[in-house]
Amino acid sequence: MTHPIIIAAFGTTSRSRLVYEEVDRHLKSRFPGHEIHWAFTSRIVRHQLKQRRVQTLDPAAAVARLAGQGHAWAVVQSFNIICGHEFHRLVSDVQHPVCRVSVGHSLLCSQQDHQAAAEALAPVFERDENEAVVMVGHGTDHCAWTVYPAFYHRLAEMYGNRAFGGMIEEGWPSRESVVRRIIDAGFRRVRLMPFMLVAGVHFEEDLAGPEDSWKAALETQGLEVVLERDALGRRSAIIDILAGHVCDALAVIPSNGAGRPPCRPGKNAMR
Repeated sequence: MTHPIIIAAFGTTSRSRLVYEEVDRHLKSRFPGHEIHWAFTSRIVRHQLKQRRVQTLDPAAAVARLAGQGHAWAVVQSFNIICGHEFHRLVSDVQHPVCRVSVGHSLLCSQQDHQAAAEALAPVFERDENEAVVMVGHGTDHCAWTVYPAFYHRLAEMYGNRAFGGMIEEGWPSRESVVRRIIDAGFRRVRLMPFMLVAGVHFEEDLAGPEDSWKAALETQGLEVVLERDALGRRSAIIDILAGHVCDALAVIPSNGAGRPPCRPGKNAMR
């Protein structure tokens, strides 16, 4: 019996759910023979989908169902950018007395993850050398907030002074300081992109909305804004990073190797 894989995502009710479908196809191709399941951590999203007669499970319930089917082990892969509050809550929630769980880390964990993610964004920086590129992440008050500026620094190392990054919520640098740096650098055109796996409500309201948004703040300063609507989850090279974490999680499960895909050494998984 191969080990099932649960992708634990926040969830969405918008058209951005199509990203999940693309990721699902990618992972099924990468891990043939392994069941791929999805679980949503957001209670609000699960409730809204239930009203539409779409049944979803939270990660703990998904693990419990697998235990009832006779599975002794499962992989739970985080569908987050950083290992912040949601990741650590996930690790706690999915512990089960019958079905043991190996948890794959979020997108940005190792230096190799940062490098691979930065390389995956090369096409964005190749479009117009005269425009600034601004990546905007969710932000967090968790101590893992430093992952964001660390990654933005990696982008600046690779792509020069065209690379900027900020947050929607808590974190550094602030929107005001990013806008000022763009102006001081002499840019008049900005490509605004969500640094998120799924571009849902946060993109429509906080990045692209008509009021109190990143787009509005940039345009108020006379900057031309081009919206890059595709989130990270639309890029196969990004999903390959998460697939690598699934490999890491599989690699630490005691097994005779049957049905196991070729994987890198397991260094970034928790069990």
